Amino acid sequence: MKKLLKIVFWTVLALVLIIVIGGVIFIKTFDLNTYKAYAEKIVYEQTGRKLSLKGDASLKISLIPTVVLNDVSFSNASWAAEPDMIKARSVEVSASLLPLLHKEIVIDAVNLTDPEIYLTVNAQGVPNWEFTKPTANTVSENNNVIRTSAKADAGKVTAAENGLKGGSTAQVAENSNVSPLLAGFVAKQINIKNAKLVYADLQSEAKTDLQLNSLTLRSESMDSDMDLAFDLIYNGEEISGTATAGSINSILQKAEKYPLKAEIKAFGASAKADVVLTNMMTDLSFNGSAEVQNPSGNFGAPAVSLTAEFSGTPKNITLKINPLNVAGNIISGQANVDLSGNKPYVDARFDSNAIDLQTLMHKPVQTASFALVSSAAAAEFVPDTPLDLSVLNSVNAKLRANIKSLVVNPDLSLQDISMTATLQNGALVVSPLALNAGDGSVKGSFSIKSANNVFDLSLTGDDVVLQNLWKSLTPAGSSTFGILSGGKTTLSVQLKGQGATTRQMVESLNGQVVAIVGESKIQTGALKYLTGNFVTQLLKYLKIDKQQKNLELNCAVVRTDIASGKANFPKGIVFNSKQLVVVGNGSVNLKNDKLDFTINPFNGKLADTNVVQALSSLIKIAGTVESPKIAIDDSAVVKNVVGVAAAGPAFLGSQLVLDVDESPCYTALKGTAYQNMFPAPKGVKATGQGVYQGTSDAISDGVDVLTNTAKDVLNLFKRKN
Repeated sequence: MKKLLKIVFWTVLALVLIIVIGGVIFIKTFDLNTYKAYAEKIVYEQTGRKLSLKGDASLKISLIPTVVLNDVSFSNASWAAEPDMIKARSVEVSASLLPLLHKEIVIDAVNLTDPEIYLTVNAQGVPNWEFTKPTANTVSENNNVIRTSAKADAGKVTAAENGLKGGSTAQVAENSNVSPLLAGFVAKQINIKNAKLVYADLQSEAKTDLQLNSLTLRSESMDSDMDLAFDLIYNGEEISGTATAGSINSILQKAEKYPLKAEIKAFGASAKADVVLTNMMTDLSFNGSAEVQNPSGNFGAPAVSLTAEFSGTPKNITLKINPLNVAGNIISGQANVDLSGNKPYVDARFDSNAIDLQTLMHKPVQTASFALVSSAAAAEFVPDTPLDLSVLNSVNAKLRANIKSLVVNPDLSLQDISMTATLQNGALVVSPLALNAGDGSVKGSFSIKSANNVFDLSLTGDDVVLQNLWKSLTPAGSSTFGILSGGKTTLSVQLKGQGATTRQMVESLNGQVVAIVGESKIQTGALKYLTGNFVTQLLKYLKIDKQQKNLELNCAVVRTDIASGKANFPKGIVFNSKQLVVVGNGSVNLKNDKLDFTINPFNGKLADTNVVQALSSLIKIAGTVESPKIAIDDSAVVKNVVGVAAAGPAFLGSQLVLDVDESPCYTALKGTAYQNMFPAPKGVKATGQGVYQGTSDAISDGVDVLTNTAKDVLNLFKRKN
C-alpha cells in the first residue's frame, strides 16, 4: 500500500512537471504576432479607425499573463491634422489568471509608455474621440486585406474573435461611441508615463500642450467608481492632484448624473471641487462647489481663499461667491458668465462690509507725506509708460459693487461706495459712482476707450469735512496743527485726456479742478505730516509756525485750469483768514514739470507796512514739481523799490492793498460754476482796488529808469535776510 502511494505521488508529480514544462514551452513558442491582424480587425469594425501594431507582440511568463505590444498607434479622424490620435512606444496588458479559465478577459493593468495623445475639436464642434462604425462593404474589404496579410485559417479567426469578445461584465448601449473599445474588458488599472497630450479647439483656435509625467486610473469594475491620480507640467508649472469619478458604465449608459470630486495643486495654489455632471454625453450641465487657497506671496498677491458654488453649462456659468477672503477682506457676490457669443460676457455683483487696501499690498500705504524728492528728474515725475488697453477688448462685462467701508491708509477712509461698471467693445464706463467721504457725498463717472485711449473723468463732492476725511487734520494735541471746527469742502474735477503713454495722457489733459473750503477754525502748530526742506522754507516765509495763534478761516480755494499741457492757477490758490491772507498765482508745465508761482501773504496791518515787509511778502516758487525752489520774487521786489523811490509809501500801500484782495475767494472762482459762493467786492472797496491797480500800472511803466538802483537794494536785502 505504501509502495502504491509512492508510485501515485511520483506519477502525479511527473504529470504536473510535464504540464508545466509543456506550458512554458507553449508560451515561449506561441506567436502572438499571428493574432495582431485579428485585433486590428475587431477595432476597425467597432470604431472605423485603424489600430496599427507595428512592433513585435510578446507574452511575459509570470503568474499574471502580460501581453507586450510595441510601436502601437490608433488612427485619427479623417479631418484631423495629425495622422494618429494615439501612439505609444509600448503597451503592456496584464490579465487576471482565474477569469481566463472561464473564458473571460479581465484586465488587471494597462501600462502605456511614452504615448502621444492628440485630442481635437473641429470647426463644426465635432471631437476626434467620436467614432463611427464603417459600412458593411468597407468592413468586408478591410477584412479581406487583414485575412490575406495574416495568412491564417478560419479556425484561428474564430478562436481569436471568441477570445477577444468573451466575458463582457456589463451590457453596453449599442449606440455608444466609446463602448466598442471597452466591451468585454474590465481594466482595473491604467498607468501612463511620460505622455504628451495636445488639445486643440479649431472653433476658438485654442491649443493646449501638456507633458503628463504620470497618470494612474483605478477601477475594480465597470460599475465601480474610478480613482485618478496625475502629475503633469503645463506652461512650465507642475500640476498634480487626485480625483474620484463615477463608473465607466455610468458614462457608457449615459447616466443622467455623474459625480466627480477632485483635489488639485497648481501654480502654488490648491483647490477642491465637488461636482455633479448631468447629461454628460449629450447636453452637458453641472452644479457643484469649490474651495481655492492661495498662500501669501504667491503670484505676488496676499493670502486668498475662496468658497464658491457654481452651476450651468459649458457656455453659461453661474458662480456664487460666499465668501472670497483676500488678506482678511471678506467679499461676497455672484457672477454669470456667458460664453455662447463671439466674446465672453460677464455680469457680476460684489459686496463687502470692509476692505483695507493696506492689507492688499506688500507694504502698507504710508500716511501721505509732502516731502518732495529734490534728486528726482522732472521728466520722471510722470513715467512714459505705454498704456496697453487691448485687454478691454477681450471681454464684455457689467459689474456692480457695494463696499461699506474702504480704508486707503491710516488717515483716509471712504464709506458706502457704490458703482456700476460697464465694459462693451473695448469701452469702459463707470457710472454711476457714489461714495461718502468725510461725512459728505461724492458722485461721478469715468470712461476710457481702448480704440483711441481717450478718458473722461467727472467728480463732484459736497459737504466733505476735511478733518473727518483725513485723520491727521484733527489736532492730536494743543501743539499740533489741525482743523478745530468747520472744514466743509466742495470739490469738482472735470478732466479729459488722450495718449498712448501715461505721460502723453497727462500732457494732453484738459479741464478744471476746484476745491473750496468754507469757514473753519484752524489750530496752527507742528505740522506732523508736512515734512521736508521745501515745506519748512515755505512755512518760514509765510510766518506760520507753532507759535502762531489759531487762525479763523473765511475760505480757502484751489482752482486749476488745465489746457495745452499746462495747469494754470489764475490767482487760484487762496487762504483767506482774519489774521492772514495768502494768494498764489502761477502755473505748472505738465510737459516738463516746471513751476512758476508767486505767493503773496499779507497780515492785514497796513499801518506797519515798510520796505522790508514788502520784500519779504513776495515769494516765488520755481524749479520742478520734484525739485521745487523758494526765493524772493526779484521782479516784484524791483518794481516795489522803484515804485517807492518814485512815488513814496503810497505806492507800497497800493501794492499791498492790491495783493490783499477784499474777496480773494471770489476772484479765484471767477468764471467757474462756483463764483457766486462768495460775494464780489462792492462799493468803495471795489473802486479803491481799481485806483490802486491803476496807480500800480502807471508807476510800473517807468521802472526801467531806476532798475539798477533797485537791483542793488534787492541784493542788499538778500544778504541781510
